[in-house]
Amino acid sequence: MFGTVQADSDGSTTHRLLAFTTDGRALVRLTVFELLAQLCFRHSEWPVVAFAAESALCDANLAVRRTAAALLVHTGEPDRAMAALNASTDPVVRIALLHAVLRRKIPGHQATLERLRSDPVPAVRLLANIAVLSREDSAAWPALDAAIRADLKASIGVLNAPESRFAETAGELWARAMIGLDREQDCCAWAERLANPAESPQVRLEGVRIAVAAMRAWRAAPGRVAPILTGLLGEEPAEVGSTALRALALSLTASRLRADDLAAVMDDPELGAVAATALGCVGDHRAVPHLVRLMLSDSDEPRLAEAFRAVARAGADPQAPVAAARQILAALPASCSPELPMRVLAAFGPAAAAAVPELIARLEGAENDTPDWAFYVLGQIGPAAAAAAPELRDYPTQGATSALLNVTSDRAVAERYLAGRPEELRRDRFASQLLTWLAEHGGLTVRQHKQLRSLFRVPGFEQVESAGALWLHEGPAVADELLAVLPKYLSDDLHGPKVLRVFTAMGSHARPILDRLDRFIALRRRAGLNIGDDDAEIRADEMLLAATIAARERIAGSLPHEEGPVTEWAYSSAAIRALQTVMAQLAARRTDLPRSGCCRVGEVTLGGCTTPCNQLF
Repeated sequence: MFGTVQADSDGSTTHRLLAFTTDGRALVRLTVFELLAQLCFRHSEWPVVAFAAESALCDANLAVRRTAAALLVHTGEPDRAMAALNASTDPVVRIALLHAVLRRKIPGHQATLERLRSDPVPAVRLLANIAVLSREDSAAWPALDAAIRADLKASIGVLNAPESRFAETAGELWARAMIGLDREQDCCAWAERLANPAESPQVRLEGVRIAVAAMRAWRAAPGRVAPILTGLLGEEPAEVGSTALRALALSLTASRLRADDLAAVMDDPELGAVAATALGCVGDHRAVPHLVRLMLSDSDEPRLAEAFRAVARAGADPQAPVAAARQILAALPASCSPELPMRVLAAFGPAAAAAVPELIARLEGAENDTPDWAFYVLGQIGPAAAAAAPELRDYPTQGATSALLNVTSDRAVAERYLAGRPEELRRDRFASQLLTWLAEHGGLTVRQHKQLRSLFRVPGFEQVESAGALWLHEGPAVADELLAVLPKYLSDDLHGPKVLRVFTAMGSHARPILDRLDRFIALRRRAGLNIGDDDAEIRADEMLLAATIAARERIAGSLPHEEGPVTEWAYSSAAIRALQTVMAQLAARRTDLPRSGCCRVGEVTLGGCTTPCNQLF
């Protein structure tokens, strides 16, 4: 349908669908309007659909009216939507229309919005005040905030009712308006006020939601709102404490700052799993016994594998996690490769060598498909998995080849694969990985160098994956080329850490990139990564920021190389200390901060200026 409607928005498919908008069955009418809402993704104005939506504003079914109202705003001319808003006496329709108007940011119509600010329906007044607030008249902000606050409680559960087209709550809409105006201090302050124990549970939940919105928007917000969230952990009803804990767990910075609070609730039957996972994700060893219990109980906590990776990187004792992973493998048929235990074994790498017999059993008992997880884990274990080499040689797959190379350190394994590939390579990430390994272990042949060069010409993964090997092989002669090509990947959550590793390896030859790194570090707002998960984007920005700080200091020569390499997922200990210093300073400040340029915070020097300020983020 999407294809035919895109080709002819006023064609037979559209008219056949419109015929069902007057069907006698409410479920049919609702389904068709929902379908039309999806089909109009690229039709900001779609008159024939707008007419049908307008006609349905008087439908007997509440859900149909709500859906039709949102569809009218999306497909009709702005004046038509505002006229419908002025004409309607149905609170449900007026709320849905104004909510959609607010989301679409229809310009003008100030007189209508001003009139609606005194509407008898609280949710209409709240939406109108938020719409006026978004017009950037800073002198009016205090009065508008007060009006929104006055109608907040009565609007809770109304805007995001089950039949609504939009899931945002009243507090989230207010927060979005403040974020659009870059009102960081005000947003955090309102989160604190609403989270006050004197407020109702519903209002406190809105405070938590505003705190989450602030963390998603601004880098310093976790330091400001983390104490607010931990103050709610013991609150009744349980929903308040649970929601606050999950909010605290969204940010690595917030979790690290309030680690003791998280540790204190790990034994709680309701909160313990989230607390342990959040604590584990920042590498806190106290979480390990709880993480092991969660794994053995087949927990569905989505970040459990991430937590194990973090504690493994932080040097946690591998004995209990590895034993638990082996216990799970032993209880399953050899043809099974459960993901979480495999990820845990891979996270501990060589320390998981005791699991090699179980992994070999996975190779021998594989059915229908290659045992990819076993390959990956054996490769992470490395030389300690030498007993698996004969079985690995029996599989002619990339996963087996990679594992065999890491287990045997035999250059011939990589060279055989590359010899079977053309000299002019494109779109071959595996070849990039093999060439990098060879460059790190003895260097490249002339043909392999040509293969590497061909991969570096391909934008994307291949270019980034091959850059490190190119530096190893050609050295300073390729510095200018790398500096010209790689910076465009720095703000990418997948490519950025890999590029930072290349620049770190280049050392002083990468100094021209310092200004670019400083600008990224100096951002007050999140980097705007498009992962598709708002919460994951918080953590991705935090990890990329930490990696950038560490790389910047290494390139500038102020961090000793004993700290270890800048890895894709890890904070160096110096970067953690820098972040903790900054966050503690920012959390202690509750007034608007000066926005003169950023160069120094505590022990972290980001430029030649010696003026102290707290604008690292």
